[in-house]
Amino acid sequence: MKIEVVFGNKKTTYTGAWKHTTLLEVFQELGITQVHAPCGGNGTCRKCMVNVDGIGEVLACQTLCEDGMCITIPEEQKSSIAEKGNCYLYPADGTEGLVAACDIGTTTVVCHLLDGATGERLGTVSAPNAQRSFGADVISRIQASTEYGLNRLRDAIVAQINLMLMQLKARTGRTESIRMLAVAGNTVMSHLFCGLSPESIGVAPFTPLSLFGEVYEAEKLGISNCEKVYVIPSVAGYVGGDIVSDLAAVQMHSSVLAENGEKETLLLDIGTNGEMVLGKSGKFVCCATAAGPAFEGAEIAMGMPAASGAISKVWLEDGKICCSAIDDAKAVGICGSGLIDALAVFLETGLLDETGLMADADEVEESFAKYLGEDEDGTCVWLTDEVKVTQADVRKLQLAKASIAAGIQILLEERGIAVTDVEQVILAGGFGSFLNKKSAAAIGLIPAELEQVTVSVGNAAGEGAVSAAVSAAARQELERLQQEMRYVELSTHKKFSDAYMAEMFFE
Repeated sequence: MKIEVVFGNKKTTYTGAWKHTTLLEVFQELGITQVHAPCGGNGTCRKCMVNVDGIGEVLACQTLCEDGMCITIPEEQKSSIAEKGNCYLYPADGTEGLVAACDIGTTTVVCHLLDGATGERLGTVSAPNAQRSFGADVISRIQASTEYGLNRLRDAIVAQINLMLMQLKARTGRTESIRMLAVAGNTVMSHLFCGLSPESIGVAPFTPLSLFGEVYEAEKLGISNCEKVYVIPSVAGYVGGDIVSDLAAVQMHSSVLAENGEKETLLLDIGTNGEMVLGKSGKFVCCATAAGPAFEGAEIAMGMPAASGAISKVWLEDGKICCSAIDDAKAVGICGSGLIDALAVFLETGLLDETGLMADADEVEESFAKYLGEDEDGTCVWLTDEVKVTQADVRKLQLAKASIAAGIQILLEERGIAVTDVEQVILAGGFGSFLNKKSAAAIGLIPAELEQVTVSVGNAAGEGAVSAAVSAAARQELERLQQEMRYVELSTHKKFSDAYMAEMFFE
């Protein structure tokens, strides 16, 4: 069977045995990563649209490949990715040559090239995670690794990192091999990168094959022109090296962020997998919640990444609902930060009640009733003439925020403290970089009492990886922190279900 694939200005011919195979599966087999499927190919998110000559737009996950097809993949707009963070960096050891650091997020990947002797950052590149065609969250990736084969997912991320490192070296004119690559990622991403099956993480008791914290021969992992790879240690199946890296980067164990010694600190890294830590040196308690991909704009009717044209801010002004899109472009969708803002505005205006139900037009002021509408799924709110938020979108955000808020409540109980005892909240990660803390407090994502002590630090996991690449002391600290973190499994915690149900309400 022969097909043609057009992407940008390039047309490529492929040949294969693809009878009874969907276009999405063909793309996955061929390593074509530009088509993503947040729902994992179930046909529900409608994000894998491609154009087939003679047919028109189709869902790649629902369309069988046929001989002679010519498929055009639409070019996507570059997403706004948090590449760096406002964090502590360990001094370099003075190792001669190049080193590198990589933050493998479920949604995005960021790589840094560094001078090992000085720690100087020579260059940074970022891109959406090449595994996105297999699903938006870690559960989808686990399922895909068993259904389609572990090698496909491993090869996708390894090839992406190799390409990113090549790009960085080309930009800087450096040709020598990289002495060490430090990698931060959640436990599933680390498994896939190392070619380890994450299948056991997907079923109780969620036990990973490795907690990492080791140095590997780069060649054995498939990383080219590199000597060693250090994978930052994880704590449990769903508390990974990314949150341990966050900890080292924000220096919760020191007084860097405190004026008068250590502060009782809540660290949140919110994405498709919400990881959190509460405590101070030697007394950390951590957990993870399955927030799902809604915060990333996935599986939302008009959701999209934080790219040009995505509504990223929504606010009230002079009795009107106002919004702005990234790059001041025409609004074509909405990203996670915009969704949080929108929910806060809907609650303030009465368009949404405390149960998460959208109002009828006769239940709100006339000036706000005009934003209400109907679509094929029921009531919706129109932010612009073309961008809406549906009742189903609200429910998905409601579930995601409840899981995070309930996780916070359990950590408070495990620490034996009240919410007012928390002295600072640190938002880490890409989503946290753009999150409006006032809106987050308004919808109950974070306790309202903590709004004033909440700060965003950007990509702390990546900064922790940078420190790990240049400093043996940083690597030792990461391993010490791993041992200090007491993990709480929420799925079996006797109070989590009640806390989750209580946090479903917007009160």
